[in-house]
Amino acid sequence: MSTYNIGITDDHVLFAEGLSNIISGSSDLQLSFVAASVPEMFSLLRQHPIDFLLLDINLPPYNGLELLTKIKEEYRGLKIMILSMYQPSDIGLNLANFKGDAYVLKISGKNILEEALEGMKKGVLYLDPNIIVAHTFEDAFTQHLRLTKREKEIISLIAIGKTSKEIAEALFVAELTIKTHRKNIGKKLGTKNVANLISKMSGNAIDPQTGN
Repeated sequence: MSTYNIGITDDHVLFAEGLSNIISGSSDLQLSFVAASVPEMFSLLRQHPIDFLLLDINLPPYNGLELLTKIKEEYRGLKIMILSMYQPSDIGLNLANFKGDAYVLKISGKNILEEALEGMKKGVLYLDPNIIVAHTFEDAFTQHLRLTKREKEIISLIAIGKTSKEIAEALFVAELTIKTHRKNIGKKLGTKNVANLISKMSGNAIDPQTGN
């Protein structure tokens, strides 16, 4: 089994300790360092080769997104997870231009962090399901409701009678992640009931195969 070395940069000590505890509970993750400032981080990066860096977006007077670009240039191959209290739209970030490997909101739970780390191991971009993203689709209905591609996939599976557990297995994510998606879908559609959800989609059918 491969072991992934991890560095954490966050000036909130309690939060950093919480991350450290989660990482220490995994057999294939090894915590290499915890830095509370950017100068300390660069010093430790020179001393400890790592695979993943968990980087707070707000490290006054530094901007995590600007740091992301600089670190990527200096440490090619290093995968970086941005940790933030802010929605991407709050800081003017277009996720289409995001150069990191994961964007995780600090309001999310342990399971989201673990999923993000799994995505980084596989080299797959991971975006927290609690992120509110406005996409433009050819479908005016979904454009109005701001449904993401993943939300459309989930609606398609709900429409054919799949449970949250079955959807999670089909999409290779945690069941709690699907429940979070369903909650967000419900907010956008203005309904908490599955039957009402399908009714809302009536006349705006989504192809389960294509998501369109």
